[in-house]
Amino acid sequence: MLLSKCCTVSFLILALLVAAPAALALPSDKDAPVEIEADSADIDQKTATTTYRGNVKIKQGSMQLQAGKVVITFKNRKPATLTATGKPASFRQRPEKNKPWVTGEGRRIVYDINSEELTLTGNAVLTQNNDSFRSDRIVYDRVKARLKAGAAAKGSERVKVIIHPQNTQ
Repeated sequence: MLLSKCCTVSFLILALLVAAPAALALPSDKDAPVEIEADSADIDQKTATTTYRGNVKIKQGSMQLQAGKVVITFKNRKPATLTATGKPASFRQRPEKNKPWVTGEGRRIVYDINSEELTLTGNAVLTQNNDSFRSDRIVYDRVKARLKAGAAAKGSERVKVIIHPQNTQ
C-alpha cells in the first residue's frame, strides 16, 4: 500500500514542483498515469522515506523529471519533501497547449510540500522560450508567487536574467 501511495504521491508532488512563476500545468496532466523508472527503489517504512536511484525518470502527462536520485520523505503518512539530485537534476513541463516548455535544472531540486517552496541549487536555471533565469540558488514560493535568486535567496552568486524581445509579427 505504501508503494502505491509513494508512486502516486511522488508525481502529485512533481506536478506542484514544476510550476514555474508564470506557468500552470496542462489540465490533463493531473489525470495522466504516473510512470517511474529507476535502477532501484527503496521504501523504508521505519524512516518514512522512498528513494529512487539510478537514472530516475518520472513522467505524468507533459511533466517530466530526471535525476540521479529522488528521495520523498513523509510525515504523518503524508509527503513532506521531494528532493531530486543529479548532474544536473532537471524537469520540464508544458504549461498550456501551444505554449513553450518550462524547464529547470540544478544539482539539487527540493520541494517542501507544506510551505509550497521550490528550491533549485547548484548552477540553477529556469528557462522558458529561450528566456532564462540563472544563479547558484533560486527559490520560488508558490503561495506568495515570489521568486528569489542569488543573495535574496541566500545564495552567493550573482543573478543572470536573459529576456528576448517578443516577436510582434
